Amino acid sequence: MRIVIGAKPFNEQKILAHIIGKLLQREGFEYEVRVSEPRLEANLEALEKGEINLYVEYTGTAYNALLKLPPMEEWDEERVFEAVREGFKGNGIDVIARLGFRNDFALAVKREGLKTVSDLARISKSLTFACPAPYVERADGLPRLKAVYGLEFREIKPLMPREMYEAISKGEVDVITAFTTDARVDAFKLALLEDDKKALPPYEAIVIAGELPEGAAKVLKALEGKISTETMRRLNHMLDFEGKREEEIAEEFLASLGI
Repeated sequence: MRIVIGAKPFNEQKILAHIIGKLLQREGFEYEVRVSEPRLEANLEALEKGEINLYVEYTGTAYNALLKLPPMEEWDEERVFEAVREGFKGNGIDVIARLGFRNDFALAVKREGLKTVSDLARISKSLTFACPAPYVERADGLPRLKAVYGLEFREIKPLMPREMYEAISKGEVDVITAFTTDARVDAFKLALLEDDKKALPPYEAIVIAGELPEGAAKVLKALEGKISTETMRRLNHMLDFEGKREEEIAEEFLASLGI
């Protein structure tokens, strides 16, 4: 039986969709990956309509944008997960697996000695920060970090992601915002700062599903906790910098698990 796997329109999601698909294929299922349009709600809508059977969502996106639950004063990964699981369950959607990694918003630096955002806050007034323009205003972006940590930068430069990484590599800026699974974090030798006061929501990767053929959910349990944030960065690097195809990366990853 064919299982249709949704994917958001970026590389990490395509890799994950093929990992899921190749795993199902080993158990006799056929699969198809369907990449959505770039709307946060696109895959959930497709799932609810039965156009896809499952996809990988992130708990922070589900909590804030899809289920529209009230923000937490201090974000807690387990509380967010449980709220998302219950919220989806009420809509007839099940969480099949927690993959083991988070693709959070984070602050990245090149300088040594900084480990946490609290460390950064002590010297931030002397530093230049680069981020996409919307991050300056979005509720889970710079305003939240200012409110919790008192972050104040000497200068803020609105730059697109590619420009941010180039700027920090040339020493033109000191701090940028980054996704924790972005392959460029390792490629540019950046350090991700710990959100030690839990100011920002967690974006844990989970597999959610509507109606599935018998036995499919059990197969996917093999992925529970198997992909760390570092592993996901490495898989993204294989696609972004090494020119490997999503299907090839998926096969190599499953082979590394002995599957």
